[in-house]
Amino acid sequence: MIKKPLPTIGVDKYTFFNVISDTLEGAEYGEAYNLKGTVEIAPTDTGGSDVFDADNGAYETASYIEKIGHDITNADIPPEVDAMWRGVERKMGVVEVGNDTKTVYFGVAWRILKSDGSYRYVRYYKGSYSFASNLGGKTKPSGGSIDRQTAKATYTAVQRDFDNNYYAYFDESDLPDSITRDEFEEKWFSDMNYYPTETV
Repeated sequence: MIKKPLPTIGVDKYTFFNVISDTLEGAEYGEAYNLKGTVEIAPTDTGGSDVFDADNGAYETASYIEKIGHDITNADIPPEVDAMWRGVERKMGVVEVGNDTKTVYFGVAWRILKSDGSYRYVRYYKGSYSFASNLGGKTKPSGGSIDRQTAKATYTAVQRDFDNNYYAYFDESDLPDSITRDEFEEKWFSDMNYYPTETV
């Protein structure tokens, strides 16, 4: 049975994990870090098709996706997260950014609220962040409503060496009867290799 498509109305629980190792034998991740203040997550994926011509016509068509990842808009990117994403060390709490930044890979997971109150869960297995400085500021208005500023970053996914996968998602409506939402979420946001399976 094909389910009725539902609009999404919210996003939260943005959680990232440092990729410790990624080999043909498996992928290992560090501790989960929950980034508070998520405003929006917008996919950056684009797709298309390429036609190979032979015998005076279209011989073969190949479909592809590229620029896999997402843009995240957040209330702020805290200094400790900025340092982790850039691959730099903080000195006495100070984040110094120079030319010695390195590419650091992270897995990431979040959930999307759908209009019926259920969730869709998303995870990207491996990727890196790029973002400009979030040090801009604006004078607080003396009257009227506050115009709040946000910070933005781009997560670019790469295939995981372990299984060549980019990302995965799962709808709460597909949960086995023996697993509750709380049990599932505890695993989804702590183990990047978790799959919900029916218990016997």
